[in-house]
Amino acid sequence: MENKTALSSSEGRIDAGDAVRGEKPVKRKHKFRREWLWCWIVVSIPIIGYVFFNAFPVAISLASMFTDIQHNQISTMKWNNFAHFVKFFHDAKYLKALGITLWLTCAQFLSLFIALVIATLIKTKVKGSRLMQTLYFVPYICSIVAVTIMWNQMFLTGDDGVLNTIFNTNINWRGDPKYLTWCIFTVIVWQSPGYGIVMITTAFIGVDPTLYEAAKIDGANAWKQYFHITMPQIAPMILFLALAGWQGGLATFDAAQVMAPVGFGGTAGPEDMGLTLAYYNYIQGMSFSHMDYASVMNWMTAIINFAGAYLFLRLRKRAEDNLG
Repeated sequence: MENKTALSSSEGRIDAGDAVRGEKPVKRKHKFRREWLWCWIVVSIPIIGYVFFNAFPVAISLASMFTDIQHNQISTMKWNNFAHFVKFFHDAKYLKALGITLWLTCAQFLSLFIALVIATLIKTKVKGSRLMQTLYFVPYICSIVAVTIMWNQMFLTGDDGVLNTIFNTNINWRGDPKYLTWCIFTVIVWQSPGYGIVMITTAFIGVDPTLYEAAKIDGANAWKQYFHITMPQIAPMILFLALAGWQGGLATFDAAQVMAPVGFGGTAGPEDMGLTLAYYNYIQGMSFSHMDYASVMNWMTAIINFAGAYLFLRLRKRAEDNLG
């Protein structure tokens, strides 16, 4: 009798003795166990939560771009023949919000530069650098709303305002369109550097010290070591923080909302100088119940976000490849 090897299948293992004796192999059936039921229940909870709180709203948002919705009621959806897209490409207010948002995003990049400077001072152990690190990190752990309310008191007019009292001026900081955007800019710059300081300081620790020793032997001074060794080594971290700053800048909302509360007609401060993309989306969707048009703006903003994120990720990948 021809010898046969042991067989196996997805339903179970076949006994090798049955195969040798020429008997028809019997497939073993797995009995359902109670423990499996609990496993499926535990696994399904986050899946159901994701579908209900993420996937379903995204699907509704996509569908609402092509429909008119009355008072944000899904049951009132009606095809509108791309009317929202026509409105979007003629919406000068969106372009203004985009310009203000990009300018406030520059505040994130300025915060990154401040973080790099302070982290460098900490690395070189300059006197007082640790105090500077603490002073810059405390605002980061505070709520942006609380920080903005504090700065509101700083920007009050007359003798009630701290800045006007210090400089002996009477400037209407938040009421003048020339200064309102700068007020929000200041809040972001004051609140943001803390995280970058910690991350860049950690990146400095990861630089191989033998590279500096080799550079000293070649006669490189401290500046050349910094720009030709330190900066290339921490470039991936810098670009990661730049990416986070880009996304954080496009999502600027809390500071703008507190500094420039929605006025009559949905304006964000004098001449809409406190209007950001996220704030404009909120005004259209929540204040005016135009969630259908807000969905169009939201997806267009997402495209801008993805384009910038793709650029930073490519630059970060190139920086990592240069290190390799």
